[in-house]
Amino acid sequence: MKTILTTLLVSLTFFTTQSQNPVFDTKRLTQINKWIESDVKNGEMQGAIVMIADKNKTLYTYVGGYSDIETKRNLLENDFFKIASMSKVITTVAILQLHERGLFDLSDQISKYLPEFKNPKVLDNCKKKTDSLENTNNEITIRQLLNHTSGYAYGGTKISKLYKDNGIHFFHPKANNLMEFMLKLSKMPLTAQPGERFTYGPSTDILGYLIEKLTNKDLESYFNEHLFKPLEMHDTGFNSHRNETTRLVRTYRLDKTGKLVLLNKPEDLDKNNPEKVFMGGSGLISTAEDYLKFCKMLLNDGKYKKTRILSRKTIELMTRNQINTIKYPKGYNNLLGEGNTFGFGLNIITAEGSKNELYSEGSYLWEGSYSTSFIVDPREGFTAVIMTQIGGIKSLEIRRKFRKYIYSALE
Repeated sequence: MKTILTTLLVSLTFFTTQSQNPVFDTKRLTQINKWIESDVKNGEMQGAIVMIADKNKTLYTYVGGYSDIETKRNLLENDFFKIASMSKVITTVAILQLHERGLFDLSDQISKYLPEFKNPKVLDNCKKKTDSLENTNNEITIRQLLNHTSGYAYGGTKISKLYKDNGIHFFHPKANNLMEFMLKLSKMPLTAQPGERFTYGPSTDILGYLIEKLTNKDLESYFNEHLFKPLEMHDTGFNSHRNETTRLVRTYRLDKTGKLVLLNKPEDLDKNNPEKVFMGGSGLISTAEDYLKFCKMLLNDGKYKKTRILSRKTIELMTRNQINTIKYPKGYNNLLGEGNTFGFGLNIITAEGSKNELYSEGSYLWEGSYSTSFIVDPREGFTAVIMTQIGGIKSLEIRRKFRKYIYSALE
């Protein structure tokens, strides 16, 4: 296990919205070490990496536990993680780059560029049959895909059955490329009228497909050229782990007896079976250090070192309320925080939401289903990332403790 603590002993300069030099109590930060070490010892977590940075440098790094419980391989700082839905924020940045280039307007209907998504149907939730459909009142817009009010959802009793019956899987989809997968998805109904509700689902995957159409490049190639290379994210991609599968941290969940059970499928570790369907909503592999670079770009208003990735105004667009008066469904309150709102690809902490947690108003975060998570706090001037690979009911506890221990260590 390795711990690196760095404290910046400089005076704090406060502005109305941002603190430039966050200072953490190094003694309090050891709560993170103790928590992870305890969970590893008790068999509740295989290991984790936590990193904190300000705009310019890494302030804290903790690496502890195992990447593989079966072989007792120690977790290393450069190990690969399945970041699942944290892929969405990367895809959101990519599509907004194209918006800055004037290739579309946010109010444009998606069918203008992807005609297969024209005139979708909506499940009639008042009827029991899964084939009870109604017409949409409006076409889906690109804005609605960005703020997850398009009507597309990952699950629900009726839509889950339709996905299963039509062979649609969002993890390791069975198709030869993204276009083939999207042609199948476009035939599926929505779970709500466009623009009426927050419906978390494959909207970002559709945006990834839009990137391919607008640039005439596959999503992996676009990411490499316009994001991963300029951000020096050399270990991030859809297949970045294929040549070194031992570096892929194994994924687990706690079973009913409290024992960690392996979740990885054979295709995760097959060097000769690269991912062909580039799912912008869930498919990326990354490292803690790589994703921290991405977060530092967000904290620096779209700039990484001397390279501009997004404009400051686009970062402002991403991180403000984009769903207006629409509220998260009640089932999301434990996950996203009661009173918070959604921007483009991000959960935004509001004044109301900040009353319930330690987070600052205006900070924003997103997470992955295997307990990867990040937060960016412009007011306090820091960003933080946790990487582990625990699914199931334990995941929510991990994400909350990660943020609680970091905020409680702020001076």
